[in-house]
Amino acid sequence: MKKYILLIVALNTLLTYSQITLPINFEDGVVTTDDFIDFNGGTGSVIDNPYVDELNPSDLVGKIIRNGGDVWAGSYIELDNYIDFTVNTTINMRVFSPAPGLQVKFKLEGDIGDFPSEPATERDATTTTTNEWEVLTWSFAGEPTETYRKLVLMFDFGNIGDGSESSTFYFDDIFQTDPTGGLAQIDLPITYDDSSVYYSLITFGDDNVDANIVESINGNYGRLIKSGIAATWAGVTLTNETGLENNIPVTSSNSKMYVHIYVTGSSNTGIPVRLKIENNNDPTQSVETEAFTTITDGWEILEFDFNNEAAGTAALNESYPFTMASIFFNFGSAGDDQTVYYFDNISFGSPISLGLESVSKDSFKLYPNPVEDYLNIDSSNTVIKNIDVFNILGKKIYSTNSSNSLDMSSYNAGIYFVKINNTITFKIVKK
Repeated sequence: MKKYILLIVALNTLLTYSQITLPINFEDGVVTTDDFIDFNGGTGSVIDNPYVDELNPSDLVGKIIRNGGDVWAGSYIELDNYIDFTVNTTINMRVFSPAPGLQVKFKLEGDIGDFPSEPATERDATTTTTNEWEVLTWSFAGEPTETYRKLVLMFDFGNIGDGSESSTFYFDDIFQTDPTGGLAQIDLPITYDDSSVYYSLITFGDDNVDANIVESINGNYGRLIKSGIAATWAGVTLTNETGLENNIPVTSSNSKMYVHIYVTGSSNTGIPVRLKIENNNDPTQSVETEAFTTITDGWEILEFDFNNEAAGTAALNESYPFTMASIFFNFGSAGDDQTVYYFDNISFGSPISLGLESVSKDSFKLYPNPVEDYLNIDSSNTVIKNIDVFNILGKKIYSTNSSNSLDMSSYNAGIYFVKINNTITFKIVKK
């Protein structure tokens, strides 16, 4: 009898430890070559790591070779348990690729029907290195938990492989993480100043849109550059895929939102700024409206009334759960590399005071412009607390606490932005 009990315990232990679940590292022998299911020209296997280094010291890694077939050739692994996205909504994977700029599609599938199975969802990431290990990430925020079991990997998606080294990919360490780091979910009003909140910006309209959150001692804010080759509808979503913590309570009698806007690098006023709110789980449930800038090189509050929907878009439907907001700058027109859009203090129902952002640009005079060597700064009666210099890409290249002049003699010719006291920005041309 004791022998039977020991046998049952041993079998249960074996079954427990042989289940394929996340994370996957290929070191424990749970996932082997036999666990890869290939399709349309892809071949997956587990091999000795041919590129052991400090970035990936593992002895074993996964390998997929793409040889003929279709542009979506790849291989997949089926988990024994459904993926839990309750907290850890990002999937990460260590990748070794032959070139940068290659699309890696990570698809998740359920178990309804033969492959390709339903339900299904997919995300894309792009390699950035040549013959080096790097970690790629795919955000599955907003996806249901306990739904997906198949990990479908498609490297260099969109191209047909030839079986050579340029069609060979290595990967390792497939694991989940919480992108918020345990911070609170974003909600209105959005100020970018609460260190306990997870702020996120997601650009759209191709890769030629650059957005980030700028940190300053007088308050943080969002920044966006819409390049000349970006889509005319390019913009930025103000949350991750999970959306806001609470619905935006828009009704026909309480229909207004407000955003602080600052446009620099352009002398134009009347720039259309579109604000769209939607259901993060159903993008067809949305409403959008527009407002127009009235000044340049200064903060202003734009009012967005969703009773006045933008031309060609759906009217307000109060029954929709609005949980996501997106901003489109200069909607419908091509962008440029000189105009920078700043945004902050997104609120519903009533605007947030401009506060320090309302400092007048007339308080400062910068000359000569264009400049060859020294840029003089006349601050009249205003105290200069700090000066930051940014290049055309928005990267800070110089900072000082106070100065009446800037030595720009060593700067390359081009356009720069000089920001004073974190509020006022001047465009400077360096000869």
